[in-house]
Amino acid sequence: MIAVFKPQTLIQLAIAESLLEANGIPYYVHNRGYGGLYPGMQLDLLNVRTIMVPPSAAEAASELLAHYLADEPGLRPNAERSPGHILRMLVEAGFGAWFVPRVGAAKKQSG
Repeated sequence: MIAVFKPQTLIQLAIAESLLEANGIPYYVHNRGYGGLYPGMQLDLLNVRTIMVPPSAAEAASELLAHYLADEPGLRPNAERSPGHILRMLVEAGFGAWFVPRVGAAKKQSG
């Protein structure tokens, strides 16, 4: 499966799914349900919804969605690279470890 689109909202996701289904392009939405379960920092493999298609349909899906996105000016603005934005991202990443559960961490029981 090849990633072709990362929608920013549920509306974009619904429209992209409708376009793909109407054109008979098979797809899979990675993190469909889990992506909305824990809002907050968006980590690609953890909670960002991604539309994926088979390699044979990747070109057709990309063209279809690119045509849709071309009609939406400002839908995907350029990433901000100001010093304040970068500092905010670093602070969020530093504090992110505070609320992300640690895998394998077991509580000690007194007994």
